[in-house]
Amino acid sequence: MEQNSRGRRNELDIDSFRSDEPGFDRARMRRQSGGFVDLGNESQYGTGGHQASSANEIFADIQGDVPWWKSNFFISQPVLFGTWDGVFTSCLINIFGVIVFLRSGWIVAQAGLVNAILIVFFTVFVALISVLSAVGICERCRIESGGVYFLLAHTLGSRLGGSLGIVYCFGQAVGCALNVFGFGESMAKLFGTEETWAARGFAIAAVLLLGTINIAGVKWVIKLQFVLLLIILMAAVDFFVGSFSTNTDVPGFNGWFNSTISYNMWPEYKGYTWFKVFGVFFPTITGILAGINMSGDLKNPSMNIPNGSLAAIGTGTLLYLMFVITLAATVSRDVLLTNFSIATDISAITVLLLAGLYVSSMSSCLGAMYGTPRVLQSIANERVIPGLETLGHGRGPNKVPLYSMVVVAIVTITFIIIGDINKLAPIVTMPFLITYASIDYSYFALAQTFDLQHRREMRAIHKEILKSMVLRVAI
Repeated sequence: MEQNSRGRRNELDIDSFRSDEPGFDRARMRRQSGGFVDLGNESQYGTGGHQASSANEIFADIQGDVPWWKSNFFISQPVLFGTWDGVFTSCLINIFGVIVFLRSGWIVAQAGLVNAILIVFFTVFVALISVLSAVGICERCRIESGGVYFLLAHTLGSRLGGSLGIVYCFGQAVGCALNVFGFGESMAKLFGTEETWAARGFAIAAVLLLGTINIAGVKWVIKLQFVLLLIILMAAVDFFVGSFSTNTDVPGFNGWFNSTISYNMWPEYKGYTWFKVFGVFFPTITGILAGINMSGDLKNPSMNIPNGSLAAIGTGTLLYLMFVITLAATVSRDVLLTNFSIATDISAITVLLLAGLYVSSMSSCLGAMYGTPRVLQSIANERVIPGLETLGHGRGPNKVPLYSMVVVAIVTITFIIIGDINKLAPIVTMPFLITYASIDYSYFALAQTFDLQHRREMRAIHKEILKSMVLRVAI
């Protein structure tokens, strides 16, 4: 009888680690363990998962005889990432998007160099306040999956957090349409057509391709992001090096050593205002929250999110300024106003900058299609908004949100069909400003209550010390 009970306990221990069971709750495991659990330690298994190590023989029955191709190309257990591979890469490829390549010169032509730099700093400032607020929440709370929704729901409540999370998801989906539409425009020009529907067709095909990559799993998303980031950085260097060339075949390109920058210093608005130009540029920085949305796939979110997000926003700011100042100093205003692909024309290696342009469009959309469905999945799992329960289902160890991906893809394709870059950019701005303001208020409310609670605890401790001192004196 004792042997039977021991065998039953072993079966229960094994079943408690099965992530495919209906009752499996990773968040509950974290709460019970008092912190984050690294479920992605694959070094404890033999190559291909055929043989369990002596340290974890209890998992031998679970791992089984897995073919090498399945263990290498499909995720069999949760994968967790760190600061640079998880947060920094995701943030930077999301904040260095198609607007930098296609609209930096247009912003200089409309607002002038001084106002263009002011727009860059004001945009970064607005995002930086929200990033610092999110960092403050990370320091005071145990971060779980859900990203932006978790930050809002943890401090403002699930219902208000769910409503704001839906607004954020909408903004992300429209932002994805904005970036991928830039890719569609570039591909249409590459094939020698100016038809709007051709650009929309390329954009829709890109959305479907990126959705397929996301379904393959987070491991493949991160690997692809590394390659995309390398191409983007090489394209930025290629643009800067090309600006020092003496190529006079490009119309309007005058080079650094002339007085072009003095003519581009002050604004000459044509049908736009400062705030409208700001609204066109602002969606560039909205991807800074991409690292926060990876909170469920990070090893140490409280450390990874602050370090990776701040490093990415600093690097992105330097790249923004490099494009704005270079174009203002080398290209005449009339060409900047009409030629959206002037950065491609003055680059040293045109193919490399075109690759960066295509990749920047794809990478921003890839990050949005990775993080946004997970936020929507967390909202659905909280069951605070009726009718969304189906969107909470996930596939595989990392709980890939298939149904939420479909919803995000449908919204993205809808806005690809009905809009273009200049129309979509202002629409993207408002949902993100609402989200940023909500995160700022969340941190303010949390800091206030945190300090009050800390003071109450300190008063209670002081009272206990005083009581003990009185008793000792009396004795």
